Amino acid sequence: MTTSGPGPAPRATPQPFDAAVPPPAEPARRSGWLTAAQIVLWAAIAFPALYQISLLVQAIAGRVAYPYDLEWMEGGMLHHALRIRLGLGIYVPPSADFIPYLYTPLYPTLLALFGGPSGPSYLLGRAVSVAGLVGIAGTVLASLLGVPQRPRGAALAGAALALGLFAACYPFVEGWYDLVRADTLFLFMVTAGIAGLPYWARSDGGIVGHGKVAAGAALMALAFFCKQTGVLYVAFGGVIVLLANRRRVPTYIAMAGALGLGGCWALSHVTRGWFWTYVFELHRAHDFNMPRFYASFRHILWHFPQASVAIAAVLLLVAITAWRRGVPPAARPFLLWTSAYAVSTVVGALGWGTEFAHFTAYMPALLHGAIAAGAAGPAAHACARALWGPRRGAGAIATVCGAAAAIPLAVTCALARWQPRSFIPTDADVAAGERLIRRIRAIDGEVWIPSHPWYAALASKTPRVHRMGIKDVTAGQPGTVDSIVTGLDDALRRHRFAAIVLDNRDTFLEVPALGRYYHRALTLPDDEKPRLYTGAGNVLSGNPLVPDAIWLPGSPADDAPPPAR
Repeated sequence: MTTSGPGPAPRATPQPFDAAVPPPAEPARRSGWLTAAQIVLWAAIAFPALYQISLLVQAIAGRVAYPYDLEWMEGGMLHHALRIRLGLGIYVPPSADFIPYLYTPLYPTLLALFGGPSGPSYLLGRAVSVAGLVGIAGTVLASLLGVPQRPRGAALAGAALALGLFAACYPFVEGWYDLVRADTLFLFMVTAGIAGLPYWARSDGGIVGHGKVAAGAALMALAFFCKQTGVLYVAFGGVIVLLANRRRVPTYIAMAGALGLGGCWALSHVTRGWFWTYVFELHRAHDFNMPRFYASFRHILWHFPQASVAIAAVLLLVAITAWRRGVPPAARPFLLWTSAYAVSTVVGALGWGTEFAHFTAYMPALLHGAIAAGAAGPAAHACARALWGPRRGAGAIATVCGAAAAIPLAVTCALARWQPRSFIPTDADVAAGERLIRRIRAIDGEVWIPSHPWYAALASKTPRVHRMGIKDVTAGQPGTVDSIVTGLDDALRRHRFAAIVLDNRDTFLEVPALGRYYHRALTLPDDEKPRLYTGAGNVLSGNPLVPDAIWLPGSPADDAPPPAR
């Protein structure tokens, strides 16, 4: 009778990224020197990231209370909030009074709701964005620390590296994180949804489990009402739920559809179609630049090449581990955020390819790529531990692998030097803003300030249409301002505005009627020109955009505006 030999050990069945594969058993006792060495190692790796975070905190703390525009569309967003607060609405026919930005309404609605007795303000708008940053930090910590793994130092260092890399991107997007803009709030919402949905979908059965998925779907749908690109993350959230627990997919679709589609229908109905016009149709009128679309992949993936290389290398290691042993739990966050990084890279490329876009379109990709890179160290540690098994030295080998993935990120954080003061307005800017507001307040009658409408509100006057609104509704249609923007030509012809305060590059270049009915009467002195520190025309651009002149009705022989008081 012939008997067969023992043969090779059976291979483990590969698992999806959310499978609960138990980590290999740890030795009962851990060497004291190894534990101490690991603590020192992960602390040293995290230190450069903490340095980057401290730079970001300095920049934001130095400018969050600045009482004037940091970026040229901030004041227009406050004008949106004021109109919502007053019940005037924002999705209205384009006119000399108001044209909305081509965004969904959640952010200005929050400013209107939380404005208090004094109404919306720069400080409130920036506080909402800063709260979004804090929420992002909490989400990153919860995502990378919420999986059972050892050592915890690898996860803590990974979370620090993720936040440090994102902080180091602040100069790349010219300080967009803390503005009176919707981007950071939107980023927090989609990031929280991506982090939470795998756990909510796998939660206990029954009504509670479906309720958690419904809450996640609601969060994603509301993110769409913060920025339209949220629709792509609604779809991505559906894929996450499908992979985690396909029985919860109908709940996700029902809630996301009810809020998203139902909300769009309701807003379109209430605004007589203007919501749909501004949020969807006018976007299609803007040019799309394919070279910018393709260049975006290089801009994003190679902004920090060490991070991209680390993600690619660890992705290969996870694939090998999944084939041999299954996916360790500590690698699940890495796979989740690498997938999110891929989606966000496409979102960023689509955004930057659109006319008038800025590098702010890359913020989701920069954040999700940073989280994926931060998760690479814990994932590499867990994969090496799973592949090496219970053999002697497994812990040291796993630590080396995790550190190999994390150290290049720490070096990146250490070398990404930038100066917070470059983004912080000076005392001279504050004084210039005060003098400009005094001058505007001293003018008898209405004053139109196309690039900074909130300066009119600061001078106790009524803000009027923002220059960006005029550009949006006339994009690709030169010479159509008079026919599209109701009442603007008539207001200029009848000298409705006692004065118009224009920047050095402003509406006089785009609205021919302005030059026919008004003339440049006064060039503002340099000490009445508060500067921008983020976005188009900022102080680092070499061609700053600043309030430049006051235009008056009629011929150049007319009187100049009154001096500042």
